[in-house]
Amino acid sequence: MGLRDIEKKIKVKSAFQVKDAELMIKELEQMIGNIGEIKKQLKKFEKKFGDKITENKDYYEKLADLRKELGLPMEIGRFDWQETPTLKDKLTGRGFYDILANEIIELGQKLTPENGGIMSLGELFTQLNKTRPGKMVSIDDMYRSLEKLINAQLISPYKTLESGTKIVEFTTVEFSQDHDVILNYASREGYVTKEDLLMRTDWNEERIDRCLTFFEENGIARVDRSYAAGTKYWFPGLIS
Repeated sequence: MGLRDIEKKIKVKSAFQVKDAELMIKELEQMIGNIGEIKKQLKKFEKKFGDKITENKDYYEKLADLRKELGLPMEIGRFDWQETPTLKDKLTGRGFYDILANEIIELGQKLTPENGGIMSLGELFTQLNKTRPGKMVSIDDMYRSLEKLINAQLISPYKTLESGTKIVEFTTVEFSQDHDVILNYASREGYVTKEDLLMRTDWNEERIDRCLTFFEENGIARVDRSYAAGTKYWFPGLIS
């Protein structure tokens, strides 16, 4: 094959590559245009049937699935991710705080298998911001959203332990005064041992075992048995 034949072959190949690139860009622009049109139609649809959508669970779930596929916020009527509260949100306590409250509930439920449904506010703040990369919330915003959940009786009022640690509960499990005492000690290091509790309290071994078994069975504490360090009961929700 001569040089001219090679040159001709290269030109033909380049022409095909250019054509493929043009077709790809054209198809991509068409796809983007279609998505834009879908979002436009979705806005009209939600504006027209807003109340009826929220009243019908099936409609709401189908619309939520569509929003998820389009990469939109799950809240009906919202088309932009909101990273900080507006002045109106701060004055009314709505909008951004409603969204954040929903995120907190979902996070609490998601982490319940790991921590038994209890978290220190410090740990909740850390975990909440892990789910919002680039969209950090302030501790004050978290408090306001928690108050909304408490006022709506979706969660119990958070309690303050003697150590000063505040904990929030995403579980229906009820704690006794004995349980609170152990949570107080666990909040200092993230764990307790039976030996330590025997020294710190005037309880007998049976009373301590009953409480520790309760925490273990409800997934609130994780048991770490070590020959060198002894048995420790770790509380993942209190480690921040």
